[in-house]
Amino acid sequence: MRALFALLLLCVGGGLSPLGWAQDSAASQTPDVRMIFDVSGSMKANDPGNLRASALQLAATLLPSQARGSVWTFGSQVRNPLPDGKVDAQWRRRARSLAPQLVDYQQFTDIEGVLRDATDAPGGKRHVVLLTDGMVDLPGSGEEKRTRDTASRETLLASLAPELASRDVVVHTIALSHNVDRELLERISQVTGGLAAVAETPEALLRAFLDVLERIVPSDQLPLEKGSFDVDDEVEGFNALLFHDEDAPEIALVGPDGERYTRDDHPDDMLWQSNPRYDLIRVPEPQVGEWHIEGPVGRDSRVSIESPLQLRSDTLPPTLYLGFDVPIDAWLAREGKILKGDTLPEDVRLRGELRGLDDETLASTSLQDRGDGHFTGTLAAPEEAGNARLVLNADSDSWQRERVQGVNVVTPVSATLNDDATQVTLEAQHPLLNVDNTQISASLLGETLDVVPDGERTWQVALPEIDPEQSVPLDLDVSVTLDDRTWSIALPALRLNPEARIGVSGADVGGGPRAEALSDGDTTAPPEDASDAREEGNLTALAGALWDKAGDEWQALRPHVEPYAKRPTTWAVLAALLLALLLLWRLRRRSQRRRHRRRHEPQV
Repeated sequence: MRALFALLLLCVGGGLSPLGWAQDSAASQTPDVRMIFDVSGSMKANDPGNLRASALQLAATLLPSQARGSVWTFGSQVRNPLPDGKVDAQWRRRARSLAPQLVDYQQFTDIEGVLRDATDAPGGKRHVVLLTDGMVDLPGSGEEKRTRDTASRETLLASLAPELASRDVVVHTIALSHNVDRELLERISQVTGGLAAVAETPEALLRAFLDVLERIVPSDQLPLEKGSFDVDDEVEGFNALLFHDEDAPEIALVGPDGERYTRDDHPDDMLWQSNPRYDLIRVPEPQVGEWHIEGPVGRDSRVSIESPLQLRSDTLPPTLYLGFDVPIDAWLAREGKILKGDTLPEDVRLRGELRGLDDETLASTSLQDRGDGHFTGTLAAPEEAGNARLVLNADSDSWQRERVQGVNVVTPVSATLNDDATQVTLEAQHPLLNVDNTQISASLLGETLDVVPDGERTWQVALPEIDPEQSVPLDLDVSVTLDDRTWSIALPALRLNPEARIGVSGADVGGGPRAEALSDGDTTAPPEDASDAREEGNLTALAGALWDKAGDEWQALRPHVEPYAKRPTTWAVLAALLLALLLLWRLRRRSQRRRHRRRHEPQV
């Protein structure tokens, strides 16, 4: 088997991908992947380094051979620079040559048009990856344009997304920039069963793209911790995908025997593909033991493997809901057969975790063997909306396996404020919620508001008149009864008048400190004692930090310092320096007090 694997690796010459190894039975069917890139003019600012080209190159590398793939671009027009075809060496070369076409910018953003064109061709299950930085923006002007934009958005949600779902088309969306219509993208992904990923920065784009690709073609991995990973005797080959900064030093891979491999110095059967932002290293028949990576290892790096011992699970949901716990069912398999009883490895342990994108553990649970080889458990309900990762981990004293899947955490009920700020529409996002099993309460500044059902899965809340100068939170609480169990969920508050500077407490809701001139009628200024207290607090904190640092360094410096400490001139110099610092501090305080007093003087 190992010899066959090595021969296959040599024959394909780079066509085999790490995400093509160890697939679930559902994912082992040849995937059809259609990648759509936004080329509207705003992408100049939101992706100035054209990291879309790096994302496309990553996809071209990781898609398994014999998959089908195509590339589409859109702005005001829809183009198909790489038509549908089998993913082979020629297809990969063509995909890597498309970088210039991703900066051939157009006006407008016709999301409906590109989704229709890219999914028009018949086929089985299709995965669409849509990357955009904006919202529906069609040609036109004035009220006519606003009407067209609104109609296209409604069509996407009300008819096109359900139609795509019925045709087995899964739409994964990647939002790039803060101006994107996240609600639209999330809803399209939820309806079609895809992942809605968010790349807050261009640098996060590769991570988001990888999360989507692993949704399409999942793989087993080895845990990568502090640049090291353990290869057991059942691993027949591994792929290390190592992210790094563009100007990072060269990476080296060190085997258990201490032998060092680099991009320019490695065996012929080891494939090493280097990119300014990542390296992909493929190693057949690796030595058993601990491997090390020398050099910077980005947070989203991973090591995927080929092994007859595999970690499997029911399809992990791409969308989780605030307040609802997450059931997990996982098992170990060998060449497709579930291991149970005597065939199950001894001392095996399985866990499920929900991790943030910064690798922080948000929830975890041990999975218990039901006796039939299935390990089950329940993750506590997520508490914060956004992107996260569901992680399954199986290990024993001699091996480890890991499965990672990106997820999108959303509220079970969405809240939308209408244009004139007189009404809030609430709509169930969780597929099992409706007006019969869900009760919603709303309150504004302590006043309870009426929540009126408006359809099977929507409610309306009429708002009283609000001071437009104040930003106030609308508090929403949801109570859901399903299968004789009740969930009580506090939704994130919907802030009304979010652009107003003043909150209900009179505090500035704009976040951090701002430098602003006083208005003509404003003769107030920060109290003198408050300013002094802040400065003294800062000095105290600084002194404490310096004292801690001095304590850490004293032991190392002590042999060199003690001879000088015995000299009287040393103490005289230190005393003079301290006196000078105190005088400077007092002068600065007096200067600030004079400035504060001048601000109290009325304008004449």
